[in-house]
Amino acid sequence: MTKTQSRIVVTGFLAAVIGFCLFFTFGLSPWLQRAAEQSDAFAMLGKCMEVASGDVLRIEQDGEERWVRLVGIEAPRLEGDPELAEQAERRGVDPGWLMRQGRVTRNTLSAWVYRRGLYMSYPWGEDARDEHGRYWVYAEVAGVDLSRKLLQGGQVYVADVDHPRREEYEQLEQQARDRELGLWRPAQGR
Repeated sequence: MTKTQSRIVVTGFLAAVIGFCLFFTFGLSPWLQRAAEQSDAFAMLGKCMEVASGDVLRIEQDGEERWVRLVGIEAPRLEGDPELAEQAERRGVDPGWLMRQGRVTRNTLSAWVYRRGLYMSYPWGEDARDEHGRYWVYAEVAGVDLSRKLLQGGQVYVADVDHPRREEYEQLEQQARDRELGLWRPAQGR
């Protein structure tokens, strides 16, 4: 390749990069603005400080600590949880087996999120809380929805609550059932 050809290639590449940057800055801006205005979700960045169970986290956000609950999933209950026996009966599984699955789910989630930044959105508004005062959130790490990831591995159940992602979550749970992953392995505690 001659010097002139090299200059043409480099100039073309730089023009493409500048064009992409301009498009990203100005071309997407109106679209992103409309999407933000249409969204009813309030979003923030926080840091995970503790994983209490497969669906409950303690996070630090703007110097304040708060407990959050992942929307749309129900993690297996842990030892000492008063809801363990009820959940096991409702799901038709052995409580001891379910409790062990709960530890696996909590440990998996801990490995993904502990001391990492979480992008959280509040589908019902920033003030919506569950019966224990925990904020309802969708949470992502590096662009990955934690609830989706847990459902794909068969580590949690879809919760019986209406929310914007429910249909997708139900499909993910069914795929995990069909593949007999995690909670859906045959003859495990049933």
